Amino acid sequence: MKIAVKILDKKASWQHQKNVYEGYHQKYAKFYPAENFFYHPYLLEKFSKSNLNAEELKEVEIYFKTKIYDKEKLAEAKNLVEEKVVPFLSAKNELLQKLPIKHPKKLTINLSGAMSGGFYNSERNEITLSPQCVTPNFMPLLITHEFTHICVEDDVKKYQLPHLTKERLVSKICTEVLGFDDHNSVGDKAIDKFLSKENLENNYAQTLINIQNHYIQQQQILQRGNGIEKGL
Repeated sequence: MKIAVKILDKKASWQHQKNVYEGYHQKYAKFYPAENFFYHPYLLEKFSKSNLNAEELKEVEIYFKTKIYDKEKLAEAKNLVEEKVVPFLSAKNELLQKLPIKHPKKLTINLSGAMSGGFYNSERNEITLSPQCVTPNFMPLLITHEFTHICVEDDVKKYQLPHLTKERLVSKICTEVLGFDDHNSVGDKAIDKFLSKENLENNYAQTLINIQNHYIQQQQILQRGNGIEKGL
C-alpha cells in the first residue's frame, strides 16, 4: 500500500475544523461529550454551542488561523509520521490481510492544524489527523485505528451496524488481530463475546451476521416488552 503524507494549509485546516464542529452536532453529540472532539479551551467553549451564526464562526476562524494553526509543528509531525507511523501502519496492514475486508492500495494521511484528533474518509481512503493534540506514542495507534475503520466501513454499511457497534468492532480488531492496546477502545461491550481472535480471523462474515442477529433479537425483546407495558 502506498501512503502519502500531506500538510493542510490554514484554509484547508479551518475547513476541516469547521466540518468536525458540524459533524459533531449532527451525528456524535448523543454519543460523546464535546471535550472528546475539541482539544483546545477556546474551541471547546465556542463549539459546545450547536448553532453558531456566520459572524460567530468568522470570529472563531480568525482565532484559529492566528492563534492555533502552527505550520512548524505540522512540519515536525510530518517527519514523525513518515518515520514512526508509516512503518507501524504498514506492519499492521499486513495482519489485516487475514480478514476478508477492504484493502486499499493507496492511503493519504492529511495533517491538519485543527485540534480534534483523527478522522477517516472511506470513500477517498483518507485519514485527517490533528497532530497538535495527539502524543507521539499514541499517533501510530490512532492512525491505525482510523485506517481499520476505512477497511471495515463497507461491511458496517452492509450489515447495518450501529455506531457504537462499529467502534467496538474496530477496537477489537486492533486488540485481537493487530495486537496492540487500542486506547480508543469504546463501543458496545455486549458484543465482545462474538469478537474473539478466532472468530475475527476464521469466521469474519458469520461473526458480523451473528452480531446483526443479536441486535435484531434485542429489538424484538424490546418491542415485546413495550407491547406488554401497553397492554397489547
